[in-house]
Amino acid sequence: MTMRVAVFTKVFSLFLLCACLVMVNARLASAHALRAAEIPQGQAVVMQFAYSTGEVPAYANVEVYGPADAGMEFQNGRTDAQGRFAFVPNAPGQWRVIMADNMGHRVVHETTVAENGGAAPTADAAADAWGRFATPLRALLGVSLLLNLGTMSVLWRQRRKA
Repeated sequence: MTMRVAVFTKVFSLFLLCACLVMVNARLASAHALRAAEIPQGQAVVMQFAYSTGEVPAYANVEVYGPADAGMEFQNGRTDAQGRFAFVPNAPGQWRVIMADNMGHRVVHETTVAENGGAAPTADAAADAWGRFATPLRALLGVSLLLNLGTMSVLWRQRRKA
């Protein structure tokens, strides 16, 4: 029985060490969603892109496709340092904006341009779009971290007593 406890303790210690190393490097390997939101600006359609972590994709590639021919590119360019991109549509209808960074993230955003130009009003605002996703994820990660630290503390104490 003591042999099993010793083996379990060693395996579990190795697991905890690996988990700690992963947590230390999690920022480099963390998966995060890419979001797009429209900022009303008169005749222009201004898009704000951001990851769920709040970081912005600076200088990422953007392609715009108009309602006349969905396969023909209307405009292309890059986001600015704050993750924004703007274009002036030449016709009303459904426009498609595709933003892709060089790390494999991609978002396709459809926007409706009104008869008078500019994006038609939408229900969700940019701040609401970012906040709904990031806050619960961060809370869940925080709780998970606390539970893992508590488990490590209990196991460490049991190991020292044995």
